[in-house]
Amino acid sequence: MKHAGGMRGVLLAAGVLLAFAAHAQFSNKWRLKVDGHASSAGTIQLGITPEGGTARQVDVPVDKDLHENHVARLIRDALKAALGKGYHVEIDDGEDVLVKRRGSHPKLDIALTGNSVQGITVKEHTE
Repeated sequence: MKHAGGMRGVLLAAGVLLAFAAHAQFSNKWRLKVDGHASSAGTIQLGITPEGGTARQVDVPVDKDLHENHVARLIRDALKAALGKGYHVEIDDGEDVLVKRRGSHPKLDIALTGNSVQGITVKEHTE
């Protein structure tokens, strides 16, 4: 029985990844709008999928009492580290994070896949 339960978990995880891939929206430019004040510590999770590539998760740890501008900088830094030089990641208007592909690097799909930080919202939009 233990093996069967583990297999169900693997199948469930595979189903989630397939559903995520089926709804992918690839773009060369993204805006992540951060809003609020962290009333708890937690983690913001972003799913990043390059067009034709493999999805991966970027975890952004957030401390309690951080404001949206500081959280946006944390997201910017985590995305810069994860994406490398093929993408330009910057802050816009203090609380927005812009992600732009450079040259012929693949378009990206970016999705908020989890957020355990109370008081902070992140909304992703293509531009």
